[in-house]
Amino acid sequence: MVYINDITEKRGLLYSLAPFSEGVKALKHRTDIVDFAYSNLRLYGSALTREGVGSILDGITVPSAPVFEHRLCEAHRKLLTRFDSKLDMDLDVDAILLNEICAILSGAELPPYREGTPLLYHLDFVPGDDDSISADLEHMFSRLRCAYKDGAYGEGEERDFCLKAAAVHMGIVKAYPYKDGFTELTARAAMQYELVRAGYFPVDIGVSETDYNTVTATAIRTGNAEELAALLRTAIFKKLHFLIDAAERGV
Repeated sequence: MVYINDITEKRGLLYSLAPFSEGVKALKHRTDIVDFAYSNLRLYGSALTREGVGSILDGITVPSAPVFEHRLCEAHRKLLTRFDSKLDMDLDVDAILLNEICAILSGAELPPYREGTPLLYHLDFVPGDDDSISADLEHMFSRLRCAYKDGAYGEGEERDFCLKAAAVHMGIVKAYPYKDGFTELTARAAMQYELVRAGYFPVDIGVSETDYNTVTATAIRTGNAEELAALLRTAIFKKLHFLIDAAERGV
């Protein structure tokens, strides 16, 4: 089990090795983009390998992958740049940012809102009516802001940003605002934004689509996102270890 103080200590060790070489900086930048795109596409059901995602991001066509997945890879590059540009503003995830994320992922001028009430067999869940989407999202974002202010995720360096990120993901999926799989794509991207906002980076969650669906379904059913938060903590810890190794070797 990885705890927040383990992550804080690991990050301290990484930054004790600064300044980083240009090679380490380039490696981190590359890993961030590939982790972000690969993890989200894999959990979407894509058969693209990590190497395939990397090739697409390098401008190389992967014949076995549909055009849509090529475009999604580039959308994640654009999103990560957009996330970085918002860090100085320290913006909470809200309906405006959520729609912006979904619009970039879908390639549409407006986010593709769902119509009707889908039966989400993979999550064993039925969301509310489509006319309650805005209210459900506003209630969720308001509840998260209150929880944050009330110290529900801890304080200072002990604040559990992973639990907050997982709660954002759970709330978005529970409201299920978008159609054609864009709700989960957007929810995972918003979750990664919370990691970047906390001073970390996108990660590959490292589980199968089936296991991810099981974890998400459990979170929705119980109202507890701890299992997903634990996956995020482990992924961040592993990536910090990877970056420390690269910095020590002077890549």
